[in-house]
Amino acid sequence: MDDSVEKVTLFEVLRLALDFDIPTMCAKLELCSGKGASLHRRTLGGWEARRHTPNPLGEQAARAFFNVDSVGWLGLGSTAEAAWNFAYMTKDEKEREMLHRRQMLKQMGIAGAAGITGKLLPVSPLVADAQLIDGLPSINGGTVDFAQQTATNLATAYAATPNADAVRAADAHARTLRDLLKHARMSLSTRTRLQAVASDAAALAGYGELDAGRLTQADAWFTKALELAREAGDRRLEALAIASRAWPALDAPEPDRAAALAAFQAATELQRFLPPAGRTWVFGYLAREHAAFGDDLVSGQFLELAHTAAARIHREDPGSGWWSTNGELGSLNGTRLEVFTGRRSLLLGHPNDALQIFDSALADTTAPVRRAGLHENIVGASIALDDPERAITSAHAALNECDPYGLAGVTSWIRRTRKTFPRQWNTQATIIELDERLRTIA
Repeated sequence: MDDSVEKVTLFEVLRLALDFDIPTMCAKLELCSGKGASLHRRTLGGWEARRHTPNPLGEQAARAFFNVDSVGWLGLGSTAEAAWNFAYMTKDEKEREMLHRRQMLKQMGIAGAAGITGKLLPVSPLVADAQLIDGLPSINGGTVDFAQQTATNLATAYAATPNADAVRAADAHARTLRDLLKHARMSLSTRTRLQAVASDAAALAGYGELDAGRLTQADAWFTKALELAREAGDRRLEALAIASRAWPALDAPEPDRAAALAAFQAATELQRFLPPAGRTWVFGYLAREHAAFGDDLVSGQFLELAHTAAARIHREDPGSGWWSTNGELGSLNGTRLEVFTGRRSLLLGHPNDALQIFDSALADTTAPVRRAGLHENIVGASIALDDPERAITSAHAALNECDPYGLAGVTSWIRRTRKTFPRQWNTQATIIELDERLRTIA
């Protein structure tokens, strides 16, 4: 979670592109209203932060000045149009958007600058849906139901297509729910439900940052997910958020497997609150991490527990959001459970057995992040079997899964693994080709 990110409306972008400070913008709008809209610095600041909706006179003035049919096209108010015309941006993104609009102003005037697609605005349909309920002054159970369904839609979209747009949508949804918890009116029971949905949304945002290789931001989102789960009193989400803290440690330049093992182990203290898919997920990773430390017996025990839990998955409700079988907990009673078995075999020194499982799993795995992970595992098995051709082929295959989606986390893993290749492989032309490809990836 990047706290330097801010909510930016098209209204603000255009004001900056015109080189107007807020008092100047107030004066310009006053002239357009013709009826004394009595606009003040605080009023416009509230518009731009999406804390307030323009009153009728203010709306009339903004529409007239920017020549738009609705202030929603400026990112103001709580309408579907508004959801398309604001975005969460870094300082650099905001600057680029402003410069783009300034160029449009020179070429096309106010109307053109307000209407033409920019670098970020209007946002994509997925992002617009994610932030549709932003700025509501009060919410009820129906709003929470909508947020929960949105979380499931985003989880499904991210699992299938983990590109930058899906990551931005996940981030926007998590920030939207966080802002509603801060500013909207709601009953205590509604707040508790919304905190749980927000925890799940923060987890998805964290996984998006993790897969993109931004570990600090991922860890911040996982911390927020844990905080929200505890505020909601949701022990299921608390357990899963605790376990998620393992990933920044595992994906660090110098992986800390002890910290990861501790995180998964801590989650088991709340295992009774987990559905079967959640228990399968936690036990599967505990089997893997104990195998990494050479503990065959305990690793096997956790793998057996994972199989026992997986046998019950089909009896349970699939759940909603990221922590459901639509998202991170999908396929755990099938292919992914077998992958845990394969990974355990590899770590315990049985690469042939592992490779057979990984090859079989590839045929049944479609999610890009999971396919990339399988290719990573095949690289590891191929190193153990002294098979440079297969290792290099699978490294390229993992990178091929990354390229369309910007999965920098996988790329970093391939770079680390490349350093473990046997020295005698280094003279092969295919190794040189792989090194060149890694050098060209940002």
